Amino acid sequence: MSYSVVNLARIILLVSFGSVLVACGEAGTSEPYSLSLVYCDNPEASALSCSLSGYSVANDSALRAKLEGCATAGCHGASGLPATSWTIDLSGSVGAALSALRVRADGSNYFLVDDADPDCSQLLSEVSERTIGGVRMPVVGGFWSADEIDCFRSYLHEMRN
Repeated sequence: MSYSVVNLARIILLVSFGSVLVACGEAGTSEPYSLSLVYCDNPEASALSCSLSGYSVANDSALRAKLEGCATAGCHGASGLPATSWTIDLSGSVGAALSALRVRADGSNYFLVDDADPDCSQLLSEVSERTIGGVRMPVVGGFWSADEIDCFRSYLHEMRN
């Protein structure tokens, strides 16, 4: 079988790119990225519960107040320069604002609000003690209490239904 110079060059490129793709595979021994999420695929996560008022789809006044602290200029507000590529628009309902965040943002592997598995929502992890990026939100302090986080988690599940 005779090889032309073009065919030989194609074979060399194919082998070279194949080697590069194999070298870029996951060969590390670090923990999987999903372990950074508090509730996602965590068999030890507590059952859904919410003992606070204002964290349901019917009455989301307390959740709105918490999210208004996030939707400020310089953080995740539409006015000014947001700190990330996504913003929280609370001009309508809280449900609509969170539904708009069913996207991957800032190079993350996770959806900000994951409607298929709310426990895997990056936004839930960001306000929890163990975060994806290592920085608990809000960065200015005033962290959410464990009860508020549980209620936010319950709200995300209620949105899905």
